[in-house]
Amino acid sequence: MKGRFDIEIYSAAFVAGDILAGIISGAVRPAITLSAFLLAPLLAVVAARRRWRAAAASALLMLGALNASLGRYPAGQTALERWADMLKTDISHRLDTLAEGGGEGAILSAIAVGDKGRINHSLKTEFKSSGAMHLIALSGLHVGVLYLFITITLGLFGNSPPMRRLRKAVTLMLLWSYAVMTGLSNSILRAVIMITVYETGELLGSRRNLIRALAISALVTTLSNPDAPFSIGFQLSYGAMAGIGIIYPRLKTMLECRTSIMQKIWGTVALSLSCQAATAPLVWLYFGTFPRYFLITNFVAIPLTSAAIYLTPLAMITKNLPVAGDFLQGALRLSLRLLRSAIHIIAGL
Repeated sequence: MKGRFDIEIYSAAFVAGDILAGIISGAVRPAITLSAFLLAPLLAVVAARRRWRAAAASALLMLGALNASLGRYPAGQTALERWADMLKTDISHRLDTLAEGGGEGAILSAIAVGDKGRINHSLKTEFKSSGAMHLIALSGLHVGVLYLFITITLGLFGNSPPMRRLRKAVTLMLLWSYAVMTGLSNSILRAVIMITVYETGELLGSRRNLIRALAISALVTTLSNPDAPFSIGFQLSYGAMAGIGIIYPRLKTMLECRTSIMQKIWGTVALSLSCQAATAPLVWLYFGTFPRYFLITNFVAIPLTSAAIYLTPLAMITKNLPVAGDFLQGALRLSLRLLRSAIHIIAGL
């Protein structure tokens, strides 16, 4: 269908312009900035009148370069960023107490709010060797687990049309609050924007499209932070999602399963293989290694991490209650101990 992939093309052009401007020396960049400033409006007008994709893509390419040149000027930390840092530090200390400190407390602070400051070198090495570094680096996995938790919780209040709209609004508000609190990292921002696109599109009656949502999130992320495409987190995050959107649907259909259990298992394996296949070149390029037991890690560590994320808000809310508080804190600490032990065993294989 004509125009179907326009947003994907234009987002790719904008990000490409940002990257090109970023790798060009400072002496040449002013000329590119001036050219973009002068030619982008002209090409945009041509694209609007003639509907030429090439002209529109060229305009976005130059606007991306302009965004990169203007957006990389140094700026001080905003009041919102300072407040978010203080809130993150305060919550991290509370989580450390909740998990009784030690390695479990450090892991909980990392997987809940992205505070990796207390994870020592040996523990970090074990996570890296087992292929579980994505668990202690805030990613779309954490947002997805939180999104599911919020959706299930709010679903208890009914499913009428007004309640569904209210549920979506509250869900997005909580997710964006979490994104701000954790510092708006590239992977978190990508996931929250995608969920926002999904939820908004559903309200407007449009079908969900992963690649389109991914393109929009890349455009917004690059627009807000021109340096984002150069970060490892951005590249790994978007590479993994691209693998899910492009490789996973084809890989999943390669094996027919007769039972629902085997279908779910194969779906999990296909999903993991898709992410790893898409990100393997980047992992090798940046780290010079590749986790051999990533499938075992994903089968064992992801459920334990999800359990810890689910239990964390419940344990914090019921902390001062005599029975429920003790039970939930005990369950949280158990999940963290099991996670740490599993990572240690897999890293030693």
